[in-house]
Amino acid sequence: MAARPKPLPPPEDQPPPGGRRRRAPGVVARRVAPFVPLALGLIAQNALGPQTAKPTDFLATACAADITGYEECHNEYPTGCSKAAKYDGYLNELKNLALSPGKPPANWLSQLRDFTDLDQKLPHDLTRNNHAQFGDVLKKDLGEGNVVGAIGYLYYAQKGGTSESSNCQLGGPNDIDFHIGIGFDATLADKLAKKEKLTDDEKKAMTQESVIVEMTPHWRARFKPEWSLALLKPAIGHQVRLTGQFLVDNEHYDTKDDCAIKGANPDTCWRASVWELHPVTGFEVCSSGDNCTQEGAGWVELEEYKPTAGSTP
Repeated sequence: MAARPKPLPPPEDQPPPGGRRRRAPGVVARRVAPFVPLALGLIAQNALGPQTAKPTDFLATACAADITGYEECHNEYPTGCSKAAKYDGYLNELKNLALSPGKPPANWLSQLRDFTDLDQKLPHDLTRNNHAQFGDVLKKDLGEGNVVGAIGYLYYAQKGGTSESSNCQLGGPNDIDFHIGIGFDATLADKLAKKEKLTDDEKKAMTQESVIVEMTPHWRARFKPEWSLALLKPAIGHQVRLTGQFLVDNEHYDTKDDCAIKGANPDTCWRASVWELHPVTGFEVCSSGDNCTQEGAGWVELEEYKPTAGSTP
């Protein structure tokens, strides 16, 4: 008899009965040490003052060899896992929150500098593995954890990596993130929409001048099973409006990845900022000639978007 599928965890703003996260069978055996759930960690921060969450509360975990897919991964590994168990567990638990799609944005971002200016304000001692140490500062001073809105142009959408610890290093199409680039140059966006040949500088700008937003597999499965890379493809080059959790992906806070920080290597950096919308909780496309305003008409849900004749070859 086939095993019954395990339910996904509830949205982070809808705690399970008793206020505590339930553990799936076999969880304890699959973790190298106990952890403090994120919700409890944040409560502790608020009650006891800044930086009370410790990196050791969100320990990295070694993956079992038989993880079957995103359901098992995100039910049994709240901080994700990897073969080597070397990653930022606090960061991964933030990435894996099941935020409600109904949360309205606290503020709107519509320029590249809305993201890159915040890179300059990140703690200098932030590294790829110590997010928890600065969790309170990032939240109170820079707005991490808020649901925010962003308006720009869809530059690209592609599969995430198959070695991401946040997804238990799974590689199936339903088990990985969608990495989506949002830019703010209307001229470049128009060329992308028309599939015109880009110059070398424009190809570089596609990544170095765009911010990354991510649709996570378990969030998609729970709230938007229609979302797919195929659904995103017709919207490339067009104006989009999206919402999601504002998050610092400190895994890429270094000069070879982040183009916004001091000393960034212009030959190797490939992202405009380490600030992301992750997970994405809303995605709309302008259906009226890419001239939509923040609160104006013309926005349609991604799954309802139909390109106008001639807008996409």
